[in-house]
Amino acid sequence: MRGLLTRALPWLAVALIVLGAWWLWPGGDAASPRLLDPAALAAALPADGEDGFTELEATGDWTPQLPQDLGPHPAFRTELWDLTGQLRDDAGQRYGLRLTLVRLGLRAPGEDGARASGLAADALLLGRFALVPEDGEPLRAERASRTAAGLAGATADPPEVWLEDWRLRLGGADSAGAGRLAVAADGTRLELALTSEKPVVTPAANLLTGAGAAGPDTGPAFRWLAEPRLGLRGRLLRRGTETGISGSAWLDHIWGAAAGAGAGLAGTRGQLALNRFLLQLDDGSELLCIQLRRRAGGGTPVPTCLVIGPDGDTRVLQRRALTLAPKDATWRSTDGAAYPVAWRLAAPGLDLSLNIRALHPAQELILGERLWSGAVAVDGEHAGRPVAGGGRMDLSGYAGADG
Repeated sequence: MRGLLTRALPWLAVALIVLGAWWLWPGGDAASPRLLDPAALAAALPADGEDGFTELEATGDWTPQLPQDLGPHPAFRTELWDLTGQLRDDAGQRYGLRLTLVRLGLRAPGEDGARASGLAADALLLGRFALVPEDGEPLRAERASRTAAGLAGATADPPEVWLEDWRLRLGGADSAGAGRLAVAADGTRLELALTSEKPVVTPAANLLTGAGAAGPDTGPAFRWLAEPRLGLRGRLLRRGTETGISGSAWLDHIWGAAAGAGAGLAGTRGQLALNRFLLQLDDGSELLCIQLRRRAGGGTPVPTCLVIGPDGDTRVLQRRALTLAPKDATWRSTDGAAYPVAWRLAAPGLDLSLNIRALHPAQELILGERLWSGAVAVDGEHAGRPVAGGGRMDLSGYAGADG
């Protein structure tokens, strides 16, 4: 199991990000058809390394170049920006927030040959947006557009991605100015200023090091960086009423092989399954926790957590320093899959004890097989003081591949 952990952990963690991005906190009708499926689209395109696109070499560690690496990498076929967070309005109402933007390259930079038209596109951008109130009906929207005629695009300076009137600008802790998010759908408009409050981290490199990977060539052939805490502040126009709103978010940015279909599907098939917890606490700390286990049972599930302190220092906790276990609460889908929607996380060495619960129990995802992916609330104690927060939880392997 130890060897499987070292080889599979980062791949599976990224796979859940990619899969979870494409059914955002669904309601009761989890079987509704999806208009956009980047995994299927990517599978229909040639792999990286073909048609002039770059194939990334495996490496266990790397240093991001900021702020450029927050922006697009057009030499690679596939790329994903995934922003997830929680907000509170002036009345105290809590919302889950998620915005996912995927770039699929159609033509490699510098490819020979004249373009057939000024409207011809080098890439396709796909997006999904979800705003989920703790009480009430969720808002979900999706879009797709060619990167032509100004309809959609991405730039590195400043780092920005846009899809029609959806716009995500990333300031970055090492660049001047704040970021910005603007998105509108079905009469709702959300405008936020994004302030990077911590340095960028590379979760795959941290988790590999913590899992005991030996040498620089054991890592996955993708790049994964994260902005672990973006402060959010702005306004929400909803149902004709405007209110101030604030909160925090985590941004994952991934490019290379794992952003495509192959790695995405790899995370939910075979003998291994993974649970992923992305938590932000109000004491200024974050946790990215993943629990690897065998689908058929047997053995002991292996938890690993990347802990980011209020000062930005990182630490990896493994099974002897960590307890991550489900509580009694479950939610059962119409096809019989029983998901544990409440968990307890304890790290005695950090004097940390957390209770994790789903904001809404019915947040099942269907893509090849069934997953549970959605917003959570957190409460507990840290260093003898009460702590609260929120985040996201992804659960895989609780239903058969055929549902």
